[in-house]
Amino acid sequence: MVSAGLHLAVAIACLVWAVLAAAAGKGRVPLALALAATVTAAWAGAVALAPVDPLNGLPALAEALRSLTWLGTLLVLYHRYAGAIAVRPVARFTAAGLGLAAAIGMAAWLTPTPFTSPTLASPGLIGRLAFALLILLAAENLFRNVSEAARWHVNLPCIALGGLAAIDLVVAVDAVLRREFLPALLEARAVVAAAALPLLVVAAARDRRVRRALPVSRTVVFHAATLIVGGVFLLAVGLVGEVARHIGASWGEVARASLLGCSTIGLVVALASQTVRSHIRRRIVDNFFTARYDYRREWQRVLATLSAADNTEEPLLRAVRAVADAVDSPAGVLLLADDGSDPFLRWQVSWNLPDCPSLRLPREGAFARALRGGEWILDCGEGHCTDLPNEAPRPIWLAVPLRHPREGMIGLVLLAPPRAPFPLDGETFDLLRAIGSEVAVFLSERRAAERLAENRRLTDYAKRFAFVAHDVKTVASQLRLLLANAEDNLEDHEFQRDMLATVRLAADRIDSLLARLRGPAAATKPAPAHPPALLLDPAEHLSLLARRHGKRVRLTAEAGLAVAITAEALEAAVTHLLNNALEASPGDAPVEVVLRREGGLAVIEITDRGPGMSAEFIRDVLFRPLSTAGKEKGSGIGAWQARELAREAGGDLEAFSVPGRGTTMRLSLPLARRAHEPSPLPPEEKAA
Repeated sequence: MVSAGLHLAVAIACLVWAVLAAAAGKGRVPLALALAATVTAAWAGAVALAPVDPLNGLPALAEALRSLTWLGTLLVLYHRYAGAIAVRPVARFTAAGLGLAAAIGMAAWLTPTPFTSPTLASPGLIGRLAFALLILLAAENLFRNVSEAARWHVNLPCIALGGLAAIDLVVAVDAVLRREFLPALLEARAVVAAAALPLLVVAAARDRRVRRALPVSRTVVFHAATLIVGGVFLLAVGLVGEVARHIGASWGEVARASLLGCSTIGLVVALASQTVRSHIRRRIVDNFFTARYDYRREWQRVLATLSAADNTEEPLLRAVRAVADAVDSPAGVLLLADDGSDPFLRWQVSWNLPDCPSLRLPREGAFARALRGGEWILDCGEGHCTDLPNEAPRPIWLAVPLRHPREGMIGLVLLAPPRAPFPLDGETFDLLRAIGSEVAVFLSERRAAERLAENRRLTDYAKRFAFVAHDVKTVASQLRLLLANAEDNLEDHEFQRDMLATVRLAADRIDSLLARLRGPAAATKPAPAHPPALLLDPAEHLSLLARRHGKRVRLTAEAGLAVAITAEALEAAVTHLLNNALEASPGDAPVEVVLRREGGLAVIEITDRGPGMSAEFIRDVLFRPLSTAGKEKGSGIGAWQARELAREAGGDLEAFSVPGRGTTMRLSLPLARRAHEPSPLPPEEKAA
């Protein structure tokens, strides 16, 4: 009697191997290997249904069919890889196998094989011996007659099927010598079959006719292999515990329970270890696939590592990990050149290795030349890294260049040995080159983004400095105008008041300019919307500015308006526009300044009688900063700054001009409601 549960588990395992072998490729070889595993599963299932008599009836017929299928599988391999040499042996093996199968099947069905006291007179026993010898002979001839190149494809099926036939032969010979079948050996046949059939899956994947990868997820295969390894380990621990229980009755149960608990904890720790997982992946999972890497998953991993926005890890460390994880390396060092003119690759960051700030490699040195401009990956394990400086951490396994498509080799990643060693091949090097190029593009874009941010800060500072320079020019012009009029109007009390107000505004303006140079935060402070201090009547300020220029400015202003803008900003914008208009107009032609309400806006129009501007000039030059095409001594930012100040207050600045007929600059600012005023109604409501 044998164990029904054991044979049922073996049947399930064999079915799994059959599915994997069938999925490994197309053609007769994978199909034959899958059929051999399927029939073996059927035999184990038949024994599970009749565990009391596993040698007769349905189990015997299933065993005969199983052996015949094994023989047929070897014959298919013979025909596939031995070629014309195998024609005659194949014919002989086929005829002998079919005849022997028919004889064994009838004998096993009609003449039961005794479980005890078996003899050579039993037809079933003789048939089993003959089948085992025939399969062993076929396996030996197949392995010996194929070429050296084809032997790589047939060695695993020969080992698996020949080994199972050898187990059957041992069971039969032992039964003759003992005069009985040993149940332990009968059960061992099933266990060995479940352990040997994975070799058929690998052989199916090795077949030359395979044109596609195994359509099974690498993750599924990895977890399945992990469960199998863990199950085998726990089974071995259980057997050891069972032996301990029988050896010592008093302490055996304690030892058994303790061993099982400690082993379970050890198994969990081992499977949680990245090194153990790497060994499972290298020793088991990779053998199921024609390609070592799942490139779609690798590319997604690289992109996820480099673009992890929520990751607190430094971008340079992510760049090292993107390269290291591809070959299961646990540590690495990144070296980068500061720019294209830097003669050295300098240490930037270390991942799980000591920092080495003094490490640098000449870009034209022997080590860099060995990388062939970033096209070559150096295997330091073969002595290709003897030129590596002593400052570099040890041990170093690979030197992976970071080659940018346009800039060439901009950096280098030095990797530590992997957790689970594996042979390097062209596939690994091609993947590392592709990842190195992607990492180089990532680092180059990151460096360009940093430089762009620096340029923006410099541009912002230059903008503030241009504003300050232009305002200093305006203040100087105001003071020169004040000095020019002081000799004739110093005794005028109204002029004295205007002079004091002008000097006070000039001092305040200079303080504001100094604050603006320190940054926007120092120049302005956040304030609530439309505070009383910011509500001003533009008519008053326009009157003050007009009086400074005497009869050259003609002002028409509507009183009682209020705009939400600082006096400094309003004065700066109007002063720029007014000075430009005065410079453009002839000496005897006054500049017209009109302030009026227009809807919800306060509109200030400054009109000169100058030569005017073309539409193309207004569109392409007038509001472009630092453009001085219109004035030889101008700074090129007056109109631009005036528009910027208006837009910051919620308004705008527009230019209307006809060549030869003058220009009108239209400055519009939103009206602000005073605390005692009702909110203005839209025009349509007023009409209603």
